[in-house]
Amino acid sequence: MTDLYLPILTTIFATVIVCFTLYSVKRGIPTPSPTKTAIAVIGLSIIGGVAFYATGAADLWGTVKAVTHLVAAAIFFAAAVLVICASIGLFRFGDEYGINIFYVRNHTTGVIDDVCALTMIFVGLLIGRLDLAAVGFFFFAFIPFVGNALANAYYYTVNKKRGVE
Repeated sequence: MTDLYLPILTTIFATVIVCFTLYSVKRGIPTPSPTKTAIAVIGLSIIGGVAFYATGAADLWGTVKAVTHLVAAAIFFAAAVLVICASIGLFRFGDEYGINIFYVRNHTTGVIDDVCALTMIFVGLLIGRLDLAAVGFFFFAFIPFVGNALANAYYYTVNKKRGVE
């Protein structure tokens, strides 16, 4: 019976997420506020779940499952907004770093990847999807090695072209 109500609740909460995200308006431009959105959606999910359970429309397990999925969606949404903002900032780096721009972008990309991996681990454990948590842990474990390999390859390639050993 809960499966019938889940799309309705998801639509209502998606609308609430958009409203709270666009609530922070400065100078006529909507400014995303992922922290405020995540806190509001988590609170509204809990209140909505308690109200949904109190009406007798669903059992306790179905209500808890729906609330945890909505909280996971809010966390994914907040992380996605932060990652998109960081990715835009990644390409805004100019020539002020000179030849070291690769290292700045490599470090920023590693931080973005770590945030994504930690979000996958947390949400996977929250909703009980161990495959999602395992993939997140795999990324979290191997991202530093990949970043180091890229930095070393770039360092030795640039120095060979310049003739520096």
